[in-house]
Amino acid sequence: MFRLRTEAFIDAPPDAVWAVLGDFARYPTWNPLMVEARGRVERGAHVKMKVRPPGRLGRVYGFTATMSRVEPPRALEWTGGIPGLMHGRHYFLLSQEGTGTRLVHGEDFSGVVTWVAGRQLKTLQSSYEALNRALAERVMAEQAKPSVPAFH
Repeated sequence: MFRLRTEAFIDAPPDAVWAVLGDFARYPTWNPLMVEARGRVERGAHVKMKVRPPGRLGRVYGFTATMSRVEPPRALEWTGGIPGLMHGRHYFLLSQEGTGTRLVHGEDFSGVVTWVAGRQLKTLQSSYEALNRALAERVMAEQAKPSVPAFH
């Protein structure tokens, strides 16, 4: 097994982070790694995803993920791949930290290909950290938008 784990602090409450993270339709506007996610954000749903890994000269790879954990605003997780060969469990964990959110973002890879590709998988660390920064920037931009008053 190969584990990749990142952490970041986002200066906004978990609900605000979840609002961005759980909005798959808007991934193409901010997410540098997962450039597309089409499907429902609910446990058991199948989501078509496209990723742009680092160093692949702009190549985009598609796969279907299965939503394995959806607990707003605490956890979002999906799995994908071929069990035994190359399988991943990608996760985002959100916890309240003061007035902000501690984000733990990572992936656990398993299967025989991970033994061979372990060194290459380490290159994903920078992409996951870039996603964390982009998520924080998008959340802060959303927080800065003026709220529209409701008219009665």
